[in-house]
Amino acid sequence: MTFNRIAVYGHRGWASSAIFDALVSSGAPLKVLYRPGSDVSSLPSNVAKVKVDVENQEQLIAALQDVDIVISLVGHEGLTRQLGFVKAIPRTNVKIFVPSDLGIRVLDEQGLRVPVNKTKAEVEKTAHAAGIPTTVVVPGCFAESAFSIGIMGIDYPGNRIVFTGDSANQQVNICTRNYVAAAYAQIFASTPPAQLQGRIIGLSEIKATANEIVAALKRKYGKEPEIIAHSLEKVENEVDTCIEKGVPLSLAWWCRKTWGNGKLVKGVGDDIWEVKGYEKATLEGLLVDGRLESYRNVHPQVTQAFYSMFN
Repeated sequence: MTFNRIAVYGHRGWASSAIFDALVSSGAPLKVLYRPGSDVSSLPSNVAKVKVDVENQEQLIAALQDVDIVISLVGHEGLTRQLGFVKAIPRTNVKIFVPSDLGIRVLDEQGLRVPVNKTKAEVEKTAHAAGIPTTVVVPGCFAESAFSIGIMGIDYPGNRIVFTGDSANQQVNICTRNYVAAAYAQIFASTPPAQLQGRIIGLSEIKATANEIVAALKRKYGKEPEIIAHSLEKVENEVDTCIEKGVPLSLAWWCRKTWGNGKLVKGVGDDIWEVKGYEKATLEGLLVDGRLESYRNVHPQVTQAFYSMFN
C-alpha cells in the first residue's frame, strides 16, 4: 500500500481531533501544521510537527514541500486563514487541498449570504482560480450536535422537535463523529490523489425524516414528544433577519430550512463514500438505546440561543 503524505491544519477541535486520530491510526505519514502558541506536546512522536504562521508565505511553502494532501480542519473562526494555503500551494508539489467544510453544499442564493457559507465558498472559488485541485467532504449534520443542542430543531434530552416546512417527510442526513473520522482516514490515507481531485464527497450514515425521529423519541420516552411547527416562510425570514442584524443564528435557521425544503440530502450530493468495514450507527441505537455520544461543551448562552429557536 502506498500512503499519501498528509499535512493537517487544525487538529484540536471536537471533530478535527477525532479525524486526526483516525489519520494517525491509518499509518499514513502525517505532519501537523500548528500556529505559534499551540500546545502539541501530547501528539504522537511519529507525527511531524511544524510551527507555521500561514501569513508567512516562505515559511508555509517550506513546510509543504514534502506533502501530497493538505487537510484543513479549522473551525468557523479560522476559515479565512485558509487563504494562506491558497497562496502557497501553487509554489509546492501539493496535489490536493481539502478545505474545511463538514456541512453540506449550498444550493440556494440565501444560503450563500449566510456568513459561514459565504466564506467557505470564497475559499473554494479562490483555490479554483489559482488552479489548485480540491476535494471537499460533506457529511450533512453531526449526530452529536443535531440531536442534543437544538441546532436542527431536535431536543433529544427534552423530548421535543420542531417541524420545519415539510421536514416531517423530508430526510435529514446525519453522521456520527466517529464515522466521519473513519471516512477521512479511508479517503485520504492511500487513495491516489488523481482519483480524488475535483470531487465533492458525501458521507451518509443515517437518513431519517422528522416523523421517524418522533417515533424513535416516543420509543425512548414512552410518550409523544412535543412538536412545534415552523413554516418555511418564517424560517426564511429568520435567516434574512439574522444576516441583516449580524445575529450568529443564520446558519442554524438556514440548516433547518434545507431540511424542510428537501435540499439537505441533495446538498450531500450523489458521490457518496461508503466506509468499508464500518458498522453504521442507527437511529434506534443512538436515540432509543442511548448510544449517542456527547457533544463538546457548549456555553450555556449558545444552548439558550438555539433553544430560543423552538418558539
